[in-house]
Amino acid sequence: MFYIADQYDHLLQNNKQIILNGIVGAATPSEVESSAFFARYLRTVGITPNNYWLFLRILESNNKYIVDELVGDNDPRIMFTIIKPTHALLERAFQLITLWHPGQIFSKVLLAVLGIIEYCYHSADEGFSIHPLDISEINNVGKFLNQSEDQFDLINAAILDIMDRISHLGEYANENRKSILAKHAYNVRMGYFDNTKKLTDIIPQVLLVRLIREKSEIKPSTDFLAFMEKLHNTNS
Repeated sequence: MFYIADQYDHLLQNNKQIILNGIVGAATPSEVESSAFFARYLRTVGITPNNYWLFLRILESNNKYIVDELVGDNDPRIMFTIIKPTHALLERAFQLITLWHPGQIFSKVLLAVLGIIEYCYHSADEGFSIHPLDISEINNVGKFLNQSEDQFDLINAAILDIMDRISHLGEYANENRKSILAKHAYNVRMGYFDNTKKLTDIIPQVLLVRLIREKSEIKPSTDFLAFMEKLHNTNS
């Protein structure tokens, strides 16, 4: 038994990059196809405290075809709600929000990441004790507000709820740092609703530059897409 286990460890180590490309890769059509099948399998396993980083890593592919298989018909906003929020998880969520521009991130990925932040800051002060956010992080969440969509748009609704929660930060304590953050979150939220203002009045213009995700997205083959469509129709 130990010999076999050692053999597997050796096999995995020697072929680590091939395996990683096959489960989280998105650089070629073949990688996208393999990763999509793995994501589909992982969805059937379900998210747990032991594998949630794998779910997040697959989301980071930001590839529609892979993420669709990971999420399925589930609400991406609640994907991580069974996981106890940690500083490391929140830090990574804010890093991803900071990394991507509006329009550059697949909607289901954005909703999943926003869900992490929304869940943690449901009680703003408790969230702050886990990850003391700053003005730039508030701006990087707010930059995804789309004033051409109404407040019931899923992404807008998530962000507006986050801003509303953070606007109550420190309301029971006289802490200047928290008051500044709360006021800024309030201003971002009101900037969406106030027809006399633009988000650029509150959030730096450079953060609001919109990019087109589809221009750089790697697609699977047409044969793969046809097969997956048949598979989905069979299971529906």
